[in-house]
Amino acid sequence: MENHTRWDVNADDRDGAKPGAPALEKGLDLLEALAAEPGGINQKSLAARVGRSVGEIFRMLGVLERRGYVARDPKTGEYRLTLRLFQLGTQHPPTRRLQQAALPIMEGLAAQVGLACHLSMASGEHFLILAQAEPDRPMGWTVKLGAVFPLSMHLVSARILTAFQRDPRRGEMVRIMAQRDELPVEDILARLEGIAAAGHDMAPSETAPGLTDMSAPVLDPSGLAVAALTLPFLPQRGNTISPADALAALQDAAARISEQIGGAAG
Repeated sequence: MENHTRWDVNADDRDGAKPGAPALEKGLDLLEALAAEPGGINQKSLAARVGRSVGEIFRMLGVLERRGYVARDPKTGEYRLTLRLFQLGTQHPPTRRLQQAALPIMEGLAAQVGLACHLSMASGEHFLILAQAEPDRPMGWTVKLGAVFPLSMHLVSARILTAFQRDPRRGEMVRIMAQRDELPVEDILARLEGIAAAGHDMAPSETAPGLTDMSAPVLDPSGLAVAALTLPFLPQRGNTISPADALAALQDAAARISEQIGGAAG
């Protein structure tokens, strides 16, 4: 005779409402707020950010700190995310496979063009730096491994990750950027269509004057971007590579990474 497990149904379920886990939601609110904060943030400001009292978040922050997800500066008392979430993400097999496929190609690209490059992947309303490679040069422009950035039209990786998506995910990402950047949806869509048609993005950096941002998608078998391979072009004495040649090398590297993971070559 079969054993059937009986699940208790609470009042929320009977009324058609989604069941909740308040403590879990509180913890996720804190993690998301900290992820959106480029620097540290004190407990009072963090409580205001998530719409809760200091007392409500005090114990939750203690647990997150003890488990290694957040760190508290002993001098300022400010909290910030650690790399724990990034480490968990990179343990996921598809992410690890992408890193393993990309790193040798990225190292070859960095050596070829004499410039650093990085690989980013979208996650919710943000994207994170999954891998990076630097040339054997004493100076250069790099992006920190594990750094988290908001989806914004001002950032070339975000534009690539959004341009090579399909609805409903693309529409969701566009709405996030329209709200964050206070830009009309129509303007965002027009720019993204141009990027998708070109197969890459190359434009003067909107965050670091003097840089030229260039990025190309790493594509899955259906032609959607699973990652963006980005190369900030910084003219340097002794490095004679042109922006056009650097872009061609970047596109070739992105296509080879796509092929390595069984995706479209672009």
